[in-house]
Amino acid sequence: VKGVAAHGHGRANTDAERTREGALDGTTRLEITKAINNGLIEKFNGTVKEGKEAMVYHALQGTESGGHDVAIKVFKRIQEFRNRGDYVTGDTRFTRKNFSKAGPREQLGMWTEKEYRNLIRAERSGVPVPKPLSYNDNVLFMRFLGEEGWPSPQLREIDIKKGSKKWTSLYEQTMEAVQLLYTKAHLVHGDLSEYNILVCPSKLMFDDPDDKEALQVALIDFGQAVNHKHPNAEKWLRRDLQRVQEFFERMGITCIGLEAAYHYVTTEGAPLRS
Repeated sequence: VKGVAAHGHGRANTDAERTREGALDGTTRLEITKAINNGLIEKFNGTVKEGKEAMVYHALQGTESGGHDVAIKVFKRIQEFRNRGDYVTGDTRFTRKNFSKAGPREQLGMWTEKEYRNLIRAERSGVPVPKPLSYNDNVLFMRFLGEEGWPSPQLREIDIKKGSKKWTSLYEQTMEAVQLLYTKAHLVHGDLSEYNILVCPSKLMFDDPDDKEALQVALIDFGQAVNHKHPNAEKWLRRDLQRVQEFFERMGITCIGLEAAYHYVTTEGAPLRS
């Protein structure tokens, strides 16, 4: 796409040594084998992103993946998940599950299920997110946002001149996505920033866009997203909006202000700018 980075860092690595790192234990390998046997993926290619909590891998599309390559997100069995109880305990959808008292393996399973269910709600509500396909244990399968094994770049990675109208468009898209997430999906992301907003050609998000090469944001990383009735939902939503505003202001964009942004996001059908 002219004027932006063509892709994010880390094309799918086919080196077998890389796939043995981090989260690819025997259980994960079994889930990938099942996905191949079930036609969800044809070939497992390797790592495209490594984070503190999860690894993301690329796989070639299978007969059951809807005509698109697949991203495989594998949550690592690490200590950090014990500190995520606040995002689960106060969520009414998980009232029967005690996250803090669960073992590490069960916590990972709950976190994976939570991200999958959040993505389902967001996608059905029209929020631009990678389409979730399936999950089991600590492994989540979803549509791969990228081309030829290259992931779409994070918002922070794209190269656009400060003050450009393209930044204005991306800001407006981001705010619209957060509004849809709140008013339609009834979710608050809870950790939104330039690190978990991707930018890709609209053809990767929509089946028949007016302009296939137009830039389109996509929100990712929904494990911590909570119902908008969660006790901390307002605090986390305001934090999300502050991070979004701070980033776009650094890019030379005039934002609408935090209170106006909060009103816009929480009011269905409200215009962004009066």
